[in-house]
Amino acid sequence: MKYRIRHYTEYDYQDTASICCNRLCLTPINLEEQECIKSDITITPAPDEISYRTDFFGNQLAFFSVYQEHKKLRINSNSVVNIENRVNAEKAFRSSVLWKDVASMIAPDSHDTIQYLLPSLYVPHSDVIKDFASDCFTEGATLWDACNALMKKINKTIEFKPGFTTVNTPVETVIKIKKGVCQDFAHLMIACFRNIGLPARYVSGYLETVPPPGKEKLVGADASHAWVSVFFPEIGWVEFDPTNNLLPSYKHITVAFGRDYQDVAPIKGIVFSSGKQQLTVKVDVERID
Repeated sequence: MKYRIRHYTEYDYQDTASICCNRLCLTPINLEEQECIKSDITITPAPDEISYRTDFFGNQLAFFSVYQEHKKLRINSNSVVNIENRVNAEKAFRSSVLWKDVASMIAPDSHDTIQYLLPSLYVPHSDVIKDFASDCFTEGATLWDACNALMKKINKTIEFKPGFTTVNTPVETVIKIKKGVCQDFAHLMIACFRNIGLPARYVSGYLETVPPPGKEKLVGADASHAWVSVFFPEIGWVEFDPTNNLLPSYKHITVAFGRDYQDVAPIKGIVFSSGKQQLTVKVDVERID
């Protein structure tokens, strides 16, 4: 499948901003099953400084600064991506590796894996999280069975409720209130794995949404999405989408990997201004082939 992704962000400041410095994580990365054919970012007002680099996790970042006074900041990202289906999920389905044996199968010098075992800003170690996940990691269960059991439990237990939580809502609170958005679903699933010593990472991207029969697809109706990647020995990373209780396929477009949302936030930075600001975000994922 080939997709065109448009991600539009606008900041409308109550008072004039004199300076802003931002980091963007909006460019889809190249993977075995994904090719970013082209990507461009337009910023208004035009930046006085802009640079690009690949971060520690392999994500494509842009850094820019605006030193002129402005009342609005517009960031328009346009990408075209070609997607193939994930193959690791099919391999993992046939895997007989038990979840309890995974820790002993990870090489001590495997930095790419071990870094996703540690707690991070939004993914803590907690007895509450361990208790929530305990019935999914039964004696004799394969890693594949445990992953699916946990994904189904989170999807069934947590209600998708936009606006009910913020990025700073603790995972333990999400378990208690049983409500959240995709980043909460992802943080919870990742936390469950890390709390029993299994590596899992945060995936940021987009998901094509299909409108109800007879309804037109609304431009801007799509949003940034988040899901989870779990390490399977001798296979690699296998992805799970607890928000939708499914395995990511050609409809999931990957932008970045990280320990949690903090590493892959689409836009973050600072602005020198006063008063309030209004944020508008529109995302459209259009299938073009």
